[in-house]
Amino acid sequence: MRVMHALRRPRVFAALTGSISGFSVFLNKRATLCAATSHADAAGLTTGADFDEDGAPLAPPLGRDDGTVAKLGKPPYATCCPTGTVEYAQDLDACDNAVQATVKSLVSKMSTHPPKFLILYGSLREDSYSRKVAIEAGRILASFGSEVRVFDPTGLPIYSGDTDPKSEPKVVELRHLTRWCEGMVWVSPEIHGNISAAFKNQIDWMPLSEGAIRPTQGKTVAVMQVEAGSQSFNTVNNLRVLGRWMRCVVVPNQSSIPQAYKEKFDANGALKDTDFRNRVIDVVEELFKYTLLLRDQQPYLLQRFSERRDAAAKRLAQTKQAASAAQLRALSPRPLIIDVRSAREIAEAEGGAAVEGSVHVPLNVDGQPQSVHETTAAEFAKKLQAAGVTLPVDSDAPIVTHCTAGDTPYVGRGARAAALLRELGYANTLNGGSPDSIRAALQ
Repeated sequence: MRVMHALRRPRVFAALTGSISGFSVFLNKRATLCAATSHADAAGLTTGADFDEDGAPLAPPLGRDDGTVAKLGKPPYATCCPTGTVEYAQDLDACDNAVQATVKSLVSKMSTHPPKFLILYGSLREDSYSRKVAIEAGRILASFGSEVRVFDPTGLPIYSGDTDPKSEPKVVELRHLTRWCEGMVWVSPEIHGNISAAFKNQIDWMPLSEGAIRPTQGKTVAVMQVEAGSQSFNTVNNLRVLGRWMRCVVVPNQSSIPQAYKEKFDANGALKDTDFRNRVIDVVEELFKYTLLLRDQQPYLLQRFSERRDAAAKRLAQTKQAASAAQLRALSPRPLIIDVRSAREIAEAEGGAAVEGSVHVPLNVDGQPQSVHETTAAEFAKKLQAAGVTLPVDSDAPIVTHCTAGDTPYVGRGARAAALLRELGYANTLNGGSPDSIRAALQ
C-alpha cells in the first residue's frame, strides 16, 4: 500500500520512471553492443575492445601510411571545404569547420513538391514482363504521391547520329521527359545475358548534355530486370554501369525476377504476393527516399574541383595581362582600387606609392606566397570583409586590383585577385598592374 501511495506522488513517480527510462537506454545500448559483438564473432573478427559502449566500432591504430598522411599535412591545392560549400552554406566563416559547413549546405533546401519519375522498360511486346514490372513500379510511386510517366518505346527510331532529334516525335517526347523527371526506373529483360536493344536504344537517344544542360546528371535511378531463365544479375549490373555513364545516382538496391513467365503475375498483369514483389517494393521505396534526399542538393553535390579549376584558369588567362592605360581611363565611374601587396611592400613603396583612395587587402593568406597556398575566392571575400571593404552592389561596377608590377612572366597577385573577383561575380574587374601605372592612367 505504501508503494502504491508513493507512486501517486508526482515527484516519486517521475523519478522512478526516469530511472526505468535510463535503464532501458542502458539495455538498448547493451543489446546493440552484444549484437555488434556477435556479428563480429560470426565473421571471425576480434571483438570486445573493438566497440565502444554504444556499439560503434572504435578507430583502429594508425598504420605506416596513416602517419605519412599526417606528416605531409594539407596539400597546397586543397581548400578549406569541398568545392562549392562556402557559397551554398552562405557563410564566409563556414570554412572553419568543413563537416558543419557541408551539412549546412546539404540541408539548406528540402522542397516538398511531389517527386517526378520517368519509367523506362525494354520490350516492344504488348504482353511484356518488363512493361508489367514498370507499371507496378509506377503504381507504387504514384501511391506515395509521385508524378509518374511511363515511356512507351514503340515507334522510337533506332539511334543514328544522322537523324535530327527534333524531327522525330518520340525522341522529342523522350528528351522532354528526361529533362522533366527527378528520378528514373529502368527495367530491362535480359537477352543473351545483357540489356535488350529496345532499352539501350532509349538511353542512346538521351544526350549527356544539351548546351549548358546535362539532363540526366545527378538524377536518381533504380534498376530492375526480368529474365526467362534462372536468376541472373548481368543486366542490372550493366544497367548500373550505364547509369554511372549517364552521370546518374544509382540506388544500392536492385531487383531481378527469374522465370518471369511462371505465374509471377496475376490476370491483370500485377505482381503476385511473392518475395519478388517484395523486392520490387524495396527498390521503389529506396528510390523514392533517395530522390527526396538528393533532388534539391544536385546544384551543390555536382560542384566539381576539376571544373572549378578549369574555369579559374580561363579567368586567370583573361586577367594575366595588365590593362592598358586606355582601358583604365575608360572605366566609369571611378573604379574601386584594391591594393593586394603586403604591408612591407607598401611601406617600401615597391611598385610605387599607394594610389590615393585605394584600399589595402593583402592577397596572401597568413603571409604564404601563392606558390605555397593559392588564395580561394571565399578566402579573399573573407579578407575583404575583415578589412571593412564593401564591394559594389552593382556587379558590373568597375574594380581594379594591383600588386607591385604589371606584365610579368609569372601570374602576379594583381591578376589572381582580379580573377577571384570575377569568380565572385564582378565581371568588370581589371588587373591594373602596378600603382604607378594606375596613377598615370587615371590622372
